[in-house]
Amino acid sequence: MHLERILFDVSSHVATITINRPERLNATDDLTRTELGWAWGQVRDDPDIRVAIITGAGDRAFSAGQDIKATAQGGIKNKVPGSRLHHNVWKPVICALNGMAVGGGLHQVADADLIIAAEHAELIDTHLQVGNVFALEPAVLLRRMPISMVMQLALMSKEGRISAARAHQIGLVNEVVPADRLQQRAREIALSIAALSPATTQASIKAMWASLDVGLHAANDVAYRYVLQHQMTHPDYREGMAAFAEKREPHWVVE
Repeated sequence: MHLERILFDVSSHVATITINRPERLNATDDLTRTELGWAWGQVRDDPDIRVAIITGAGDRAFSAGQDIKATAQGGIKNKVPGSRLHHNVWKPVICALNGMAVGGGLHQVADADLIIAAEHAELIDTHLQVGNVFALEPAVLLRRMPISMVMQLALMSKEGRISAARAHQIGLVNEVVPADRLQQRAREIALSIAALSPATTQASIKAMWASLDVGLHAANDVAYRYVLQHQMTHPDYREGMAAFAEKREPHWVVE
């Protein structure tokens, strides 16, 4: 696919998706969302890809969210958010938060498994300021951070911005690093994850996200179902323990 709005690179089992519109603060228009959907499909379907990193070009913005100017001129034709959960991607996803994440850009942040932020990164929401309902992003954010902080984003607009340090303090962000270390650190983590059993990793991630849809007792049932299915059907279960006992590197099955 010819890409105009994003960059897509795969090396050592790690796919890096870069929203590449720095002149528009990496805002997403219809074409950007279409290309992001293609990229997530590649991550989902290519067995060589075991981990994905999502980031933005430059150091000012991860993504300014929906391209308001383009929307005001032509409306929205592609209404599918370009994030991994909307495309059923259960491979590990790391968000390398290289600058501000605004509005719809919060999709990518909220839907990632791990979030590594540059020191100057921040979260901002302007949905209400431009007459849009702030609801899709909070559907996930409310499962990852206190409701008071989501309300702050929604109701205080730019005054309610949350710094990388504060996001780390409340448990949304995993690590905060200097800007010049961000991409390297994200890749270090990705390569470490890529060495794990792909099947076991994906089953674990899917089970954890699925457990958020239900109450505690049902979540235990969901989790146990994934555990038993893997133990009973996948060779990586026995291979992992055998490799540990024999003090050797495991030979994972790649499907």
